[in-house]
Amino acid sequence: MNRMHSAVLATSAAVLISCAACSSAAPADTGRHADPAALAWVDKVCTSVAAGSAKLSQPPAADSAAPGKTRDAMVAFLDRLGSALGDMASGLRAAGVPPVPDGQSAVDKAAANLSETTNKIAATKSAMEQAKVDDQASLHQAIAAADATMGQLTDPEGPIKDLKANPELNLAFAESPTCKRVYGTSS
Repeated sequence: MNRMHSAVLATSAAVLISCAACSSAAPADTGRHADPAALAWVDKVCTSVAAGSAKLSQPPAADSAAPGKTRDAMVAFLDRLGSALGDMASGLRAAGVPPVPDGQSAVDKAAANLSETTNKIAATKSAMEQAKVDDQASLHQAIAAADATMGQLTDPEGPIKDLKANPELNLAFAESPTCKRVYGTSS
C-alpha cells in the first residue's frame, strides 16, 4: 500500500519542491541586486506557481477496502496536478519575455519541461482511468503502470529550475519579495 501513491506523490512533491525553489534565504550574488524589471517578472511567475500549487494541497485518499475508490482519488489528484501545471504554463506565458539576457531561452526550456510533464501526467491519468481495478492486485498493477509512465519524466524538478539557470533570473528569484512571502522564506 505504501508504494500505491509513489508516482503521484513523487510528481506532486517535485512540483511543490520546484515551487519552493522560487526563493532562497539570500541573494545568489550578494554583491549585486536584481534589476527591478526582472524582480517584477519573477513576482508574476511565483504568483502563478503558488496559485497552481494550491490545487495540490489535498493528496489522494487511500482506502484499502475500496481499491476502485483509491484509483478514482488518484485520477482526481492527477487531474488537479495537470490543471495546476496548466495554470503554471499560463502564468509563465502571461509574464511575457523576461527582461534579462537569454531570458526567452530560459522560458522556452521551462515551457518545454512543463509541456512534457503535463503530457506525462495526462497519459498517466488516462491509463489510470481505464485501468480495471477491482482488488488490491489490480490496483497495484495500475499503479506500477503509472510509475513506469511517470518515470519517463526527464526533469522532474520543474520549470523554476530551468528559469533559475539564467543568472539574472536566479538573482531575481532570490530577492523577490513575492516569492519570499508566498513561500515563507526570510531575507
